[in-house]
Amino acid sequence: MRVERFPVGPFDNNLYVLRAPSSPDVIVVDPSGDDGTALETIRARGLTVKRILLTHAHIDHILAVKPYQDATGAPVWLHPGDRPWFERGRLQAEMYGVAWPGDGAVDHWIEAGESVGLPGMDVTAVHTPGHSPGSVTFVTPDGLVAGDVLFAGGIGRTDLPLCDESALYRSIRETLFAFPDATRVHPGHGSPTTIGEERRHNPFVGEAALRRRA
Repeated sequence: MRVERFPVGPFDNNLYVLRAPSSPDVIVVDPSGDDGTALETIRARGLTVKRILLTHAHIDHILAVKPYQDATGAPVWLHPGDRPWFERGRLQAEMYGVAWPGDGAVDHWIEAGESVGLPGMDVTAVHTPGHSPGSVTFVTPDGLVAGDVLFAGGIGRTDLPLCDESALYRSIRETLFAFPDATRVHPGHGSPTTIGEERRHNPFVGEAALRRRA
């Protein structure tokens, strides 16, 4: 199984396409302000979007949900903890001065530990709150699609409404850092990293940070 990254939108987000080599069916994660380029690439390859998964519902991760839903007919899946953010998509867009393409709809509310993949694609949702109440990380054979929980050398913001800094630290240290060092991390922004790299060197939650606080 392959996780492919498409940087898109005014917030420089990572839209991900999850695909099993033997199938034309794909999952899109976080259609974040795509101007149509990523979707056109998907179609040009003869692929079909069968599901839209959201790591959370901040504006930069849901900006193109409605266009993708309209274009593909694929159902949208989100953790219920982020329902308040999803339902305020238009207000979020107004706050940041970006055009709102219309309200999408959530077709399925994700449960912690739920299998969210397709045939031939083993994907599990792990609840990793803190950056938002309903943030989830999608566990795949090609690594963790972590949204805005963990970045290369960084962590998600905790200065927004409904954030919880303590919960974010626990999500990273107790949940994500439980994966092997070689596990790839596909973040919501920026380049991929690994669990080992962040465990050792992340300035917020890594071993060096813990030593400084000791």
